[in-house]
Amino acid sequence: MSFQEDWQNVDDIAKSNRIMLESQKACDVTFILGKDGDGFGAHKFILISRSPVFDVMLSGPMSELKESNEIVLPDIEIEPFKSLLEYMYTGHTNISADNVIPLMYASKKYCVTGLSNRCVAFVENNLDAQNACNVLEQAHFFDEDDFQERVLQVILRKAEEVLETEDVSELCVKCLSMIIGSDNLIASEEAVVKACKRWAKSECERRDLVVTDDNCRIMLGTTLYQIRFPLMDSTAFVKEVSTGHLLTDEEKVDVMGRYILPSRSSKFFSAVSRKKNRHHQFNRFKTRSQVPFNNKSGCNAISFKTSKDVSLEGFTLYGTCRPGEQELQVCGRILDTNEGVLGSVETTITTNGTTDIYEVLFDESVRIKSYEHYTIKVDISGPHTYAGEDGRLTSFAGDTIFTFFHSDASQTGTTVGNGQLPGLIFSL
Repeated sequence: MSFQEDWQNVDDIAKSNRIMLESQKACDVTFILGKDGDGFGAHKFILISRSPVFDVMLSGPMSELKESNEIVLPDIEIEPFKSLLEYMYTGHTNISADNVIPLMYASKKYCVTGLSNRCVAFVENNLDAQNACNVLEQAHFFDEDDFQERVLQVILRKAEEVLETEDVSELCVKCLSMIIGSDNLIASEEAVVKACKRWAKSECERRDLVVTDDNCRIMLGTTLYQIRFPLMDSTAFVKEVSTGHLLTDEEKVDVMGRYILPSRSSKFFSAVSRKKNRHHQFNRFKTRSQVPFNNKSGCNAISFKTSKDVSLEGFTLYGTCRPGEQELQVCGRILDTNEGVLGSVETTITTNGTTDIYEVLFDESVRIKSYEHYTIKVDISGPHTYAGEDGRLTSFAGDTIFTFFHSDASQTGTTVGNGQLPGLIFSL
């Protein structure tokens, strides 16, 4: 690696430290890292000044360097350790979904608090449906239970998106079971079955087994019985399951019996509804407009109150009116009367030009108190969409009454009577 000739005289100490680390100049301790025993050097002065654990290891009475200048760390691989050192030398390092958990593990082990705090912030700010499985697997591998629980909650809430990602197929069976077995999984059982079948196929390939229903059943093991087959639509069950050998004949008959007599209990599989099945929603518009709706002029907004306390899970949107797949970038917030943000979501919706309405869930449920006023504000970027008309001032969802009001924050023409935001998604 080439450096500027006069690098020792720059006023940037972090830059000089980085060059010392990357050039491995005058290193006085070597770490033997990971399963492969890769070596990488460092400087005691920096390590001692930045970590109380390294201070004890390198200068205390129990110093690990009595006979050599090598320290063996089989539990940390070389790349996350380099990132740890980079932070210790310069105060900066790149954190990503691929390295956040091993970095958290290393920073906690050596009490580098600033870096562990940044890892926590990264997860809170950057975790999404696309990277959540990767982070969950890392958290499980490194026994980071608190992180694991945080990530799992994101996965359960965004399960419809997560279960469609390729990363699901890379999970260990224990992580897959954590997801599939939860009552709080917000996804259709059809999505669960498809994800489990993809995972089982990948596991067969990893083990050099022929991909058959019988082998997929073996790979799933007890996880198979965490799938709630009785919750599937009967048509989907016939298409996806009953014609193959993933279930035994006795298990198929057991599930099919519930379609004939829903009150009949299943001998093999749980029929307890997941959280998605406890969601309620409604459409506040009587009809859909045939005129394309332009969302580019600003924010869509509508205010409302409810007749009882509920948990607001999200909202619904009209899709694009263009044929074929189109993307809508969506940024939604729920605000109280003081303009305080109670919940939010940023996501991308892929629409097909024919489906009317799409669900968007907030990152976390928002508790709504009866008869207090709230406002939903949503920015939508993308092609023109459908819109509703002949809106209802009051909408009923069971015994819960929602009353809507025009919001001054609306800039697109969304009002009580017309526009976007056709409905809300809530649970009791």
